[in-house]
Parts: sequence; C-alpha cells; structure tokens
Amino acid sequence: MNKMIDLLKQFGLSEYGSKAYIYLVQNPGITAYKLSELSSVPNSKIYESLNKLEEQGLVYYNLQNQKKFYYAISPKQTVELFEKKQNNALIQLEEEMDKLNIANQNDAIQIEVLTNASNIYSNISETVKTAKKQITVSIWPDIYEVIDKNAHKDIHIQGMTFQVDKPGHDLINHRYTNYVQSSLTLKPFIVIIDNQYMIYGQTPDDDMRAYISRDSTQIKMMKDYIWHDVLVNLYISKFEENIEDEITLKRKRFFS
Repeated sequence: MNKMIDLLKQFGLSEYGSKAYIYLVQNPGITAYKLSELSSVPNSKIYESLNKLEEQGLVYYNLQNQKKFYYAISPKQTVELFEKKQNNALIQLEEEMDKLNIANQNDAIQIEVLTNASNIYSNISETVKTAKKQITVSIWPDIYEVIDKNAHKDIHIQGMTFQVDKPGHDLINHRYTNYVQSSLTLKPFIVIIDNQYMIYGQTPDDDMRAYISRDSTQIKMMKDYIWHDVLVNLYISKFEENIEDEITLKRKRFFS
C-alpha cells in the first residue's frame, strides 16, 4: 500500500487522501465515520480529505436518510482521469515553454559568420528577395547592384550609399569626405531586412567577411546609426562653410 500511496501523491493526492481513496475502492458505500475507522485517517481530517477527493473527481456520494455514503470511481477511471489531466498539463507546459524559448532566442545574440565574396553576395541576393516591406542599408556600389537587381519593386529601400552614381529608391549618397576616402579599402556595409534580419561587415578584395544577426536590439542600434548618417548628410549641405577639417579633428578625438 505504501507504494500506491506514494504513486497517488505524485498525482496531487495527500497522504490522508490517498488512504481514503484506497479504502473507498475496497469498501464502497460507507460513511465518512466508517472510512476514518478503516483507513486510520483521523476523524478531524476525513471530511477535509473527502472534500478534496470530490474536487479532484475521484469520489462521490449518495445521500440516504440525510447521511452521505461515499464511493470512489474505479481504478480504471482513475487512471484515465490522471492521464487526461497529465496530458492537459503537458500541453499547457509545452505552450509556456514555447514562450520561454522565444524569449531566450530574442535575448541571445546569435551571429553567423560568412568569409568569402561568393557566400556574402549570395546571402544578400537571396535575403533581399524575401523582404516583405523594407530594406535599410549603408552600402557601396557592389552591394547596391546586388540589391537593386534582386529586390522586389514594391519594397521600400532606404538609407545611405557610398560612391553610387545617382542612387535610386529612397537612398542618399554620402558626401565625399576624408572619412569616406579612408574607408575605400574596407567598404563597410549594413543591410537590414524588415527589421528582423541583418547582414553587415566589410568587402575589401583581400579580406571579405560578413556577420548575420537576428537580434532585435543589435538591429535597432545599427538602424539608428544609419539614420544618424542620413540625417547628417541631409543637413550638412546647408552649411556654406567647409567644416570637414573640424569634423575630422573631432572624429579622431572621439575614437582615440
């Protein structure tokens, strides 16, 4: 009996509830007083135990002459009830675990690395084809050609280009500066698809490499960077005086 009590406790029955249930299966149609006597469940606890068993659907009673005579459902029905409750609990647990997994995926920064021109251009080419609404970029002529060729016509392409002759879409060509000239050998780029997927890196001929990220925080930071670049280039032309030397000096101090 001890083993059966331990097993029943795994399905939410108390020590007293397990004893009461076992003795009711063996002695159906008895009063709470008689059940207390047979099962050694204290009389002060027997009604509490029976009420709990009723709530769990394991016990019911018939009222005769204003007395309650208790019955337990059959062992087969009990197993089926436990199985149903366990399956429901597992379904609910799976649903909650799925939410937890999504949260973990969003929290963890997972980055893939691409290390050659073929892989990089192929990834960009295939990815822009999947865009549903928007592509945000900071790109040079080589990647501009890939995106312009493969993106669907109704996709909004926005951001910054470097040394692209009359870029189309909603793109602004970066003014030619000392910084742009120094970046010619590295050609750093960013491509963001629908705010959910990003590939970024550099495409020099001797060391092409790129990184893929789906992390929402990282993508937002990069998009903010592109917007800042767009904003500066939109309004810097409004200044008549040449401030390039001053900007160069401040940039050196900032990154030193």
